[in-house]
Amino acid sequence: MKQLLRLLTISTAWLAFLANVRLPDGRLLPLLAIPKGFAGPLSPFLALISLKGALLGLWRRDWLALLAGLAGLFLARQHIKNVTAPHDEFAFAFGADWQARIPPHLQWRLRTKRYEVRPLTSPAAPVSENTVIGCHHETGESLLADIWQPPAGVPHTGIGIIYLHCSGWHYMDKDFQGTTRPLLRYLANQGHVIADVAYTLAPKATIIPMVADVKRAIAWMKTNATTWGINPDRIVLMGASAGAHLALLAAYTPNHPILDPADMGEMDTAVHGVISYYGMSDTVSGHERLCHIPATPPLLTPWLEKMLKRGGWLAADGRYVEARHMIPLTLGGLPHEEPDMHQLASPLTHVGSHCPPTLLINGSHDIGPDIGQHRQLQTALYRHHIPCVHVEIAGADHAFDLIAPRWSPAAQASLYDVERFLGLIV
Repeated sequence: MKQLLRLLTISTAWLAFLANVRLPDGRLLPLLAIPKGFAGPLSPFLALISLKGALLGLWRRDWLALLAGLAGLFLARQHIKNVTAPHDEFAFAFGADWQARIPPHLQWRLRTKRYEVRPLTSPAAPVSENTVIGCHHETGESLLADIWQPPAGVPHTGIGIIYLHCSGWHYMDKDFQGTTRPLLRYLANQGHVIADVAYTLAPKATIIPMVADVKRAIAWMKTNATTWGINPDRIVLMGASAGAHLALLAAYTPNHPILDPADMGEMDTAVHGVISYYGMSDTVSGHERLCHIPATPPLLTPWLEKMLKRGGWLAADGRYVEARHMIPLTLGGLPHEEPDMHQLASPLTHVGSHCPPTLLINGSHDIGPDIGQHRQLQTALYRHHIPCVHVEIAGADHAFDLIAPRWSPAAQASLYDVERFLGLIV
């Protein structure tokens, strides 16, 4: 019992420590990224386990277990405090009176706190799965989306959200393992309509066809706005990681001669707002950052690919792609090989007075896109007087909102910002 108690308290303290530190580049990065990725979202449980371990240590006079338990409790609490810390970014972007600008009929629906110990819960919301919203003209396959609607009795806000899932441009699918359901269900209960879009992935598509799918989703939502209770002038793009990159790129390139597919005719593809969860705004520096992630040993690659397919991360015809190869394979080459394509695919390139209000959310410990990218994008948007809220979540890592999303303190804090941003642009 004594050894088990010590193992438990020391393990939780170590995980709580990981949640508070930024991982260094090197061979240990892939090994530590997974436990760190879970440690942050599960920090409330680490705090509870550490507290119980400390009390047991005190009761049994096991001073090592007591100290380890107290350390774990302190570190877990510190992580929760860091990721849920308040900020004044909305005042910078929308003015000191920003809270009064949210319509009164929406204010009462908003979360009152950035974080609550209880899990995020929402009433059931109707969802129309695998709705055909277009066609991948490059593959001939149907473009599918799950359409989330407000429950009966919840008035529509008029906002239509197009959600683009995290993918690394090669992996996963809409509604992957249900990780986005708490978020989409919550937003539907706020009165918004959400289309969770299954855009085409590499290697079936490169960047231009991917963006074309987003543009087709915009066109479908505008064309069918009346049917779904959407204001066609209140469409918002929202995505995570690679999906956020596509959202930013599509939002900043309305009616683009290359990125807008010819099959849409004269349909206007401008949107009213865009929300990026740890998305990439510059593919050149983004590629350099991904090159710091160590490669998988060749002997493990076939096994890893098989496991990813079995777990649903990869399609049957997909293939495992190293982080350093994700962007070159999606854009057709390295930055020095395809400079024009990298410029075209970087949202930062397209910043101008036409850009919609933007919400940027990323963690300070993200092993993917450098946090400096979002700072640079915010500065560029401010030059053109575009409202931009940049939320840096201290201590959060990549995909912080997709692991234990109902419990994650960082996920709850980011949702607090998302709903207020939507309230400001409704």
